[in-house]
Amino acid sequence: MIIGIDEAGRGPIIGPMIVAGVAIEESLLDKLKDKGVRDSKALSRKSREKLFYEIVEIASAFSVVKVQPQEIDLNNLNSLTYQAVNKIISSMLYLKPNRVTVDKVGRETEVIVYLNLLGIEANVVHQADVNFVECSAASIVAKVIRDKEIDKIKEKYGDVGSGYPSDEKTINWISKIHEKGEPPPPFLRRSWKILNRIAPNYYLEKRGVWSW
Repeated sequence: MIIGIDEAGRGPIIGPMIVAGVAIEESLLDKLKDKGVRDSKALSRKSREKLFYEIVEIASAFSVVKVQPQEIDLNNLNSLTYQAVNKIISSMLYLKPNRVTVDKVGRETEVIVYLNLLGIEANVVHQADVNFVECSAASIVAKVIRDKEIDKIKEKYGDVGSGYPSDEKTINWISKIHEKGEPPPPFLRRSWKILNRIAPNYYLEKRGVWSW
């Protein structure tokens, strides 16, 4: 049994980060490849959504952790990522995995120590979502769920764009609500430094206090 773990939404200024894990029998990994499973960033939304259901059908299990903007604003993002990774591993221990593949961010000591204690092979490497199909599958699951979260925000608040600081539509949307004097919405990551330029009243420079 192999587990792949990856995230979607570390960089956006809007919405949660989604960390997903997919458990699959090693003999079925080639089946995922044959279906076109690869890094979610290399796929269209339509393709990701189609593959999402293929992955769920083939996988033995999948697990998801949502990390909300409030948590991200008050904590170290890498640490939060690995906390979520460890939660996913814990939720799948009943499957007795032989290996866990994780797309590496920052220092990976936390998760490697945990896996070593459990006697499970730790495969924590950069670009795991590109080079290991179990991690590619997890990246697709995470991205599809993250997209759905943004869809929910758009239904209530209008078109906020992709949620990334590089997206002009996202930045313009934040600027407009700030100009109107509206309070920062709960899905806005207030510790992102770009806010100090476009919406200084929203910007949370010091961690430890989060209020609207």
